[in-house]
Amino acid sequence: MSDSLQERRRRSFDAVAKRYLAHRPPYPAAALDLLSARVPPPADVLEVGPGPGLATLPMAERGYRIVGIELGARLAEEARRNVAGHDSVRIVTADFEAWEPPAPHAFDMVLAASSWHWIDPAVGYERAWLALRAGGWLALMANHPRPGRPGTRSRRFWDATDALYRRHAPELVRRRGWNPSRLPDARVPILRSGRFSAAERHVIAWRRSFDADDYVALLDTYSDHRTLLARDRRRLFAAIRQLATREFGGQVPRYYRTVVYLARALAGD
Repeated sequence: MSDSLQERRRRSFDAVAKRYLAHRPPYPAAALDLLSARVPPPADVLEVGPGPGLATLPMAERGYRIVGIELGARLAEEARRNVAGHDSVRIVTADFEAWEPPAPHAFDMVLAASSWHWIDPAVGYERAWLALRAGGWLALMANHPRPGRPGTRSRRFWDATDALYRRHAPELVRRRGWNPSRLPDARVPILRSGRFSAAERHVIAWRRSFDADDYVALLDTYSDHRTLLARDRRRLFAAIRQLATREFGGQVPRYYRTVVYLARALAGD
């Protein structure tokens, strides 16, 4: 992927800030329980790329004090509205890779929910470590859609949409069907950074159903779909909506796996 396309994708979410909040599924409580078990509230959390606050709000409701560093101005504004009433949350519009914290080693946790893959690892792990107190935790989590088991409605829908992607967006075909067990293991670069230990990986399976319109709106929040040519995106979405309505009763079943990485900051200079 070219650097220019990567940057376009990284910044594409800001244009759909409201839709992102409305249609992206939340993180399962079991994932947040893992974080709370390592760093019980109240504690100081630096959140990298909170978007409109999908993880920020439930963390605030658990009693955490949060500073969120969000690249997109519209996303940051949505996050502020989403957490209104939680005085323990502050959302800063900035690029995490360039943002300077008011003091080093001031946080108990650095959290990135579906955002860490946009951060340059040569910069990100060092900056996360600099933000953490010794013994603090780095927490990376993301929701990954899954095809489902053979024979299930979810798998039939997934397989049927493959033909639509090949026709209308062939450049996305290879991105579909990623299995978290085949994704690069984030524990490797975490430990390679030399700043963390006790790296853990946890996988939580769950499922959710969308109606046809909500599912298409969800797809329109994905950066690879957002950066399609507008004509191709319209045709793909129309075909998927028609498939869901005519052959699946207007309901799209979806399996997910939420992958959570946890690693402890080493003491250092």
